[in-house]
Amino acid sequence: MVDQHPSMDIIGSSGNTLAGKKIVLAMCGSVGAVRCVDIARLLMRQGAQVYPVMTQAATELIAPELMEWATGNKVVTRISGAIEHVALAGNVPDNCDMVLVAPATANTVSKIACGIDDTPVTTVVTTALGQRIPVLIVPAMHEPMYRHPIVGRNIASLNDAGIPVFVPPVSEGKAKIPSAENVAAMVRVLMAFGGARPLSGKRVLVTAGRTIEYLDPIRVVSNNSSGRMGIALAQAASALGAEVTLVLGKYAAALPDDVRIRHTESTQEMLDAVQEELQASQVDVCLAAAAVNDWQAAAPADHKVSTHSGNPYTIELEPTPKIIDGIKAVSPETFLVAFRAQSGFTAEQLRADALQRMKKAQADAIVANDVSAPGAGFESATNAVTLVHSDGSHTELPLAEKLDIAIGIWQQLIPHLPVRK
Repeated sequence: MVDQHPSMDIIGSSGNTLAGKKIVLAMCGSVGAVRCVDIARLLMRQGAQVYPVMTQAATELIAPELMEWATGNKVVTRISGAIEHVALAGNVPDNCDMVLVAPATANTVSKIACGIDDTPVTTVVTTALGQRIPVLIVPAMHEPMYRHPIVGRNIASLNDAGIPVFVPPVSEGKAKIPSAENVAAMVRVLMAFGGARPLSGKRVLVTAGRTIEYLDPIRVVSNNSSGRMGIALAQAASALGAEVTLVLGKYAAALPDDVRIRHTESTQEMLDAVQEELQASQVDVCLAAAAVNDWQAAAPADHKVSTHSGNPYTIELEPTPKIIDGIKAVSPETFLVAFRAQSGFTAEQLRADALQRMKKAQADAIVANDVSAPGAGFESATNAVTLVHSDGSHTELPLAEKLDIAIGIWQQLIPHLPVRK
């Protein structure tokens, strides 16, 4: 007889961000419940133990046995003499670290906002809130229900009370549950900050991806940036409560569900978008993480240049505008974080180069990395960076998934952010 459920073999198989954490996955009667197996397994692969709790309506959509298989833990479908809500989220030595309500129906959202508990899910949430355990709510419902003024008021009330509600993407007339990857990412970010949202009330602008410059209507000059690092920074900022705008060039990564995105192609387009955002309203923090192309054709051809002649094709290149060098001129109060990619530098050279570039841009901090280092290149899922502050102090963030690097960057930056006047 095995001592551990076989499904628990996956715990920690992809990382240790959530190592040692206990997360209650509380499920309501929305068809979004079909995503819960994937959500649970992603959290487990990052090291968490997941404990399922289901309303009666949820059990009519997916079987409790499926969630027991997925998590390796018994499913709570009713509160019994075992006082499951206390065992999971009460003032006991081994209570949970977070309650994730996903999917949350309009009914359950409104009950939580009004302090009503008459299901296993709402009773566990009530207990967790009283015990100051973080609760994350992920609604999924038909769009008109989400637009209901009282439901909207209840969601706002929860956010104001410090109970984050992950605003769902709306498509096909339904406010659908976000992707399992995005839900798991938000949990990872919040857990790294103990459930706090220190960027609440701040407006954050992030540039990400690569820009392209046309040589002719078909061919371009560019680089290999996937945009993953900037996207992870935007995703983490949103999870931490910020209002986020992502100015995005070309990319090859999954996008977050809860940030505003402006798509751009060329460096000039990205520059224009950034300046428009800075001029439109106060931007508290700007992270210039895009891999902006350094060169553009001095005179791009207006037609496809043929290769059939076999003759050499000579192109004159000129520098593209430097986006970060104009940010402080437009918005001097914005806390500017520059990014610098180099190749083949020693650690000391990387820091010295970063400090020089930061001063030129009048930035408040800079993140530098050596793309020639194993696992830290443009198209990798991981990164290793050095964060340098304006006083010359620095922090090394060793090789890790880019979301974890983003979390580490925010952990270092937040204590330095000025209070908005």
